[in-house]
Amino acid sequence: MPAIAVPKEIREAVIRELYRQVGSLDWEGVSTRERTAYYTRWVEDESIGGELADYYTAEGMRVWLKDGPLKEYARALENFGSYAAYATKRLSPANEFITEILGEKWAIKPNSIREKPMHCVVTDGVQERYVCWGRPRTFRDLLWAAVNEAVTAPTRPLVVVYVTDDATVEEGQRRHHELIAKHCSLDLAYVRRRLEATPQG
Repeated sequence: MPAIAVPKEIREAVIRELYRQVGSLDWEGVSTRERTAYYTRWVEDESIGGELADYYTAEGMRVWLKDGPLKEYARALENFGSYAAYATKRLSPANEFITEILGEKWAIKPNSIREKPMHCVVTDGVQERYVCWGRPRTFRDLLWAAVNEAVTAPTRPLVVVYVTDDATVEEGQRRHHELIAKHCSLDLAYVRRRLEATPQG
């Protein structure tokens, strides 16, 4: 079935309003049950669902919200992907935690940042290392990416797990992650990143 063609101006206005509302939440920390309630609220919101009503059923809107703008939201916070321009917040840049973890000599290799999961190559001018990062709930994806890299990499990959605002990681979960990383010969670090408002033009 072909995708429904929502006029560009309507689509952009809906995404901007959706991201404005999502920006007031810690969306990545919202539970699945709570997310379902938000989908219903947004379908009923005149500035979101009301604008899409000529193009989607209520269920179609939920699918579009979940598999479109909201699926891309985590990447948009990284200023990455086609939805980045709509985000009202940005995560503090990756080069900050690279320096925090590895020291001033290390920097992200130009044009090496990629997604799924977010990752890059860092260098101190002599060595290069693979680094991937994400929130605690994405640890399985980070682990798989790093292990795949470790098979051929000359240096140990680094997995970075981050939290934002006042979020914390249970000590048991953190210890479990550390044991897995050690078993797989991976380096692991936890950092806190800032969420900052994006300049509005």
